[in-house]
Amino acid sequence: MRRYAILLLAALCLLNGCAYGLYEDQRLMDTIVDDKTLATAIKTDLLKADFKDGWSVAVYSYYKNVFLVGEVPENMQMKAVEIARSHTPSVTPHWFSPLKSQSGDLELAATLRKELIETKGLSSTRIDTEVNSGRVVLLGVVKNDKEKRLAVQAANKTSGVHSVTSYLMTPQRVK
Repeated sequence: MRRYAILLLAALCLLNGCAYGLYEDQRLMDTIVDDKTLATAIKTDLLKADFKDGWSVAVYSYYKNVFLVGEVPENMQMKAVEIARSHTPSVTPHWFSPLKSQSGDLELAATLRKELIETKGLSSTRIDTEVNSGRVVLLGVVKNDKEKRLAVQAANKTSGVHSVTSYLMTPQRVK
């Protein structure tokens, strides 16, 4: 069974571009698999509930703490949270209000990733990012509070970033 879970995780990494580095991940392999499985189940249920018509919701999970990040019409936000909470009680939504990007989000995301990579003392492979019209959300599991601070500082000094929200976590004991 474990072999299938590892194969599932590898397939998910390929689909997600593997921006989050497994070799640097502070979580145990079982925890990573559980988190990826949870995020995939929630994303699947969101798609079934018509959250695919131009609304953007990224689903992240770390230690079964789920983060919903994206643009969702106000009247659908609670529904998205309820869908996620049907899988786990720990759900943190981060909704962006619609704004037009002054610089392209892809360009800013690339610049941000470069800034994170170049930051000494920080392993950027542990950090997922969401960029929306100059607003940045940092997610992931980093080694310690120093890495959290370094990531937030790097994001804040990136040209074109207007605000930074950090949901970075340090390693937790899994019960």
